[in-house]
Amino acid sequence: MKLPANLGLAFAWTAAVLSPVAADSYSPPRVSFQDSRLPQKLCSHPLYCDGPILRRIQLCGVFDDDKTFVDMPTRKPVQDIVAAFNLLSANATRDDLAKFVSDNFHPAGSDIKQAELDDWTDDPPFLRGVADPVLRGYGMALHNQWKGLARQRNTDFLCDGCESSLLPLAHTFIVGGANTTREPRYWDTFYIVLGLLKSGLNGTARGVLQNLLDLVGVYGFVPTGGRIYYTDRSEPPLLALMVKNYYEATQDLDFVARALPMLKAEHKYWDTYRSVNVTYTRNTGNMTMSSLGRRQSDQFQTVTSKTTMFGPNLFQTASDGSGNEGFLRPESYSDDYATFKTQFAAANLFSTAIPTDNLYAATEAGTVPGVQYASLDTAYAGPSLFSTSLRRRDVAIPGSDPFAAFSDTELNVLGSIDINNTIAVNLNSIMYQVEVTIADFIALLSNNKTDTAECTSYRQRAGERRQTLMDLSYDPNTGLFSDFHLSSGKRTDIWSVNSLWPYWAFGDSLPAASAQKAMDSISQLHARFSGGLPNTLYNSTLDWDYPKVQPPLQHMVVSSIAGLQQNIGLARRSSASNTGFAVSLVQNSINSAFCNWYTTGGNVPGVLNQYEGATAGMTGMNFEFYVLGDDGDITTTTSAADSGDYTWTNGVMVWLLGQFSNQVSMPTCPNIVLNLVHNTTTTPTPSPSPSVSTCGSQRKCSTNCRCIVRRRGVF
Repeated sequence: MKLPANLGLAFAWTAAVLSPVAADSYSPPRVSFQDSRLPQKLCSHPLYCDGPILRRIQLCGVFDDDKTFVDMPTRKPVQDIVAAFNLLSANATRDDLAKFVSDNFHPAGSDIKQAELDDWTDDPPFLRGVADPVLRGYGMALHNQWKGLARQRNTDFLCDGCESSLLPLAHTFIVGGANTTREPRYWDTFYIVLGLLKSGLNGTARGVLQNLLDLVGVYGFVPTGGRIYYTDRSEPPLLALMVKNYYEATQDLDFVARALPMLKAEHKYWDTYRSVNVTYTRNTGNMTMSSLGRRQSDQFQTVTSKTTMFGPNLFQTASDGSGNEGFLRPESYSDDYATFKTQFAAANLFSTAIPTDNLYAATEAGTVPGVQYASLDTAYAGPSLFSTSLRRRDVAIPGSDPFAAFSDTELNVLGSIDINNTIAVNLNSIMYQVEVTIADFIALLSNNKTDTAECTSYRQRAGERRQTLMDLSYDPNTGLFSDFHLSSGKRTDIWSVNSLWPYWAFGDSLPAASAQKAMDSISQLHARFSGGLPNTLYNSTLDWDYPKVQPPLQHMVVSSIAGLQQNIGLARRSSASNTGFAVSLVQNSINSAFCNWYTTGGNVPGVLNQYEGATAGMTGMNFEFYVLGDDGDITTTTSAADSGDYTWTNGVMVWLLGQFSNQVSMPTCPNIVLNLVHNTTTTPTPSPSPSVSTCGSQRKCSTNCRCIVRRRGVF
């Protein structure tokens, strides 16, 4: 892979802000950890989870999309289908299997139906402060999308003994895309609820949240998605924050009272199945945050703190039939199998090369990508499933080229991830927010609105978690956080935009000087990537790496900057440059979403004509992610890799327009003049169009080319 010139500058920035500080100011603490995570079983449904029926249908390629089969409700009782499958010949062809599926299953998605929104309004509150007619029209188009995204469970037609993979959802839910998903997704729902509340659809938001709370009542946690095959996985536990957002918008205290037991239950799940006890040396001589990092030998004290990780401790495996074992996700079974069987292209990528035949594949719970590998020899060695798993974060990066150590295959990237031995900054920041939110709710519901003993316990847990992040993941010289790798005992050298999450969680309590350093660093990164902050600075070809920009993470960045600005404002008046930077990031995030919506057919009747280069029949798309060009701006497209609207983008943009309604203006698009009906507004002169590259292995795109293909089953 060739490193783009502007990305080289980004790595220079990374080296400057994330390089190790002088030994006399910081030395990594000595760390050990005890894995107390209880093991968790995989799902075991005879049709919708891994087993002989699913394996044969998915690996024979009956459907182009693996998710199709597992979203098909049955025409006959499940036990009859299992019996019919057992009568199939061992040499059954793809056509034989296709007929078996047709005879025994209804079409995918027939278990859901379009839902009406009882609380619909044609006057969404978030638009009342938006003055620009183009933005108002775009915002109204976003608002109208909710109608096409609302679904209800539809299983009354099923026979006795027939089943659907859809979980029992009693209330209307919002799907992740009009034609791309057939169930609610956990992570997505946080951003959906943000948008619903800004749109004034409070009743719909309440029902969406109640579905998640009901799932906690059944499973003890919120599964990744609303189908059976997701029930052994989860995503970042944002439910408490969703309930908080709902309460702040509605003041519905009765709902909080009913939700609180489920929020406690979910917290207990992450405490039980995803947390480890970490023991390390802490500077206790001066516990003010401004002193952290200055470690003096006479101030050491050994402490043990519980931190949370993404990686589960699974003890059940699936066999691929050739003696190898691995967990393959039902909804992306053939993709995972192909990755699992791919040979290493560069054995010297890792400090310890492990032959493919000895790899063990397992899911994770909420970080990306969704598969990791470890040696089968160590899979059952003890309570920690991955005691000697591979470490992406220890890969040496030679010179200035971060790709020199990587091949083009995803296996080399996936195989180097070590989530089970890493204190993830974003996850523990979320857990901090969860603990503070639960404590606040307990106090709110107490008789005298004050802290109780239980409330104090949650606050203490939150404070200890924050202190551990400050001790292990925070660099006071830069004001930045990085994930901490337990096996190596040091902060990671691969920076992610997710590392900004602590500024949202507790940025108002960081040392003001370091907060300003962090603000300056983020501002520099934003100056290099005006289209939005990339998720990482590594072009791995995966969806959550450079050059992708994910709208949910832009929301997190904006929220984090707000925390930093509040901090800086406590010490002195926030400068105009700080304020301008935050608004600029919001404006550019809106620009990126709007421009791809516009070039794929979006228009505002009477205000903005449709873009002449848009593909015929398209009416504006909300994409899952946006792609940065070599100049750091977004690359627009005139067609979509898949149909439907990606709903988290809808929610984030509605939230941004509502939150910053009087600070944002008409969008501008790179190399495009908006075709206004009455062109009374000055529009930018387009820059010369960049040369059009052919779509290929380098994944370069132009306004005439869309070659980013969304991988199924990211979570």
